[in-house]
Amino acid sequence: MIAPLLVIARKFRPLPADYLFAALAALMVASVVVNGRTTTDREYALLALSMAAYPAFRAVGHRFDLSRFSYVTAAIVLVGTLLTAWAVVYDRSGEYKPLVLGFGEGPTVFSLTWCFLVFALVSIHLSSRQWRLAGGLIALPSFVFAAAMVRHPFIALALTLVATAKTGGRRQLAVAGVVCLSIVVGLAARPAMSGKIIGLVVQNAQKPVVSCDTEDTFAIRIILTREALTLLPKVGLLGQGIGTFAQQSCYKAEPHNVVLQAAVEVGVGAALLLAAAFILALMSVAKRARSEATASFVFAGLVFVGIEYLISGSLTNSALLFGFMGWAVGLPQNDGHETGGDLRPLAGP
Repeated sequence: MIAPLLVIARKFRPLPADYLFAALAALMVASVVVNGRTTTDREYALLALSMAAYPAFRAVGHRFDLSRFSYVTAAIVLVGTLLTAWAVVYDRSGEYKPLVLGFGEGPTVFSLTWCFLVFALVSIHLSSRQWRLAGGLIALPSFVFAAAMVRHPFIALALTLVATAKTGGRRQLAVAGVVCLSIVVGLAARPAMSGKIIGLVVQNAQKPVVSCDTEDTFAIRIILTREALTLLPKVGLLGQGIGTFAQQSCYKAEPHNVVLQAAVEVGVGAALLLAAAFILALMSVAKRARSEATASFVFAGLVFVGIEYLISGSLTNSALLFGFMGWAVGLPQNDGHETGGDLRPLAGP
């Protein structure tokens, strides 16, 4: 984790967020040294790769073709939408989310990819004809993923569209309207499953104490959050070690909140550094988001992954979080250069 920091110092002029990230990495290393081996080698490797995403994305800057990204991501989303639609119709596993290629989280992964496509389409300049096609790329997947009972990506998407409304104005409002309508239609397409999930939520909301026997993922997140808050007064300066929360949890799972997980496993100081570095990265790109397509996309992506990692995050699998933080800090601060702001016509002259 130290080597990527040397790359930053050598190639770029360090900014305050870089120093906070370096301090966070140092605390993580110190926590591992003090607490010893508390998880598998795989988890340590994933954590190192996640941290390495910060300098890797920081080097991207404006060397990013938003138009090409939109084409490639649109192709992936269309494939994922068709596979998910097939699973919704033909899957007989009885699970809330249909199995896509044998994976229960398949619809969620494809829906997350679709969210980044939405941010790209909102960020770039499109003609009226292209917006009609973009509307289909927004409406159809949201309908299919809603029918597949995907939930938290929609929540993060909605909050992101609200938080970034000033950078896109009417475009965000139009996209939000299309998504909301598609979600309602998608949920109505599977009334039995939708009713079952709503029933679970209502049932858990009426319980005085939610126990560890619920299948409602929102209730599970509440339980995990309470467990993490209970552990906080007991952890030391450098936490209790990577991966230890899941070992103690009644669900044997991470708390789904990367800040809480960092506080428990690496220490409260590390959690504060993580939050501060995220805020500084957000501030560094926010001013440019209204005038530059790449900055607008990075800003929306950073807000989105920040929300996602507060409701469904994992410290050892945080490449997108650290990556977008580094990308936001690495965007040039003084020039107006922009790459990939216009999307070439998708068809026709």
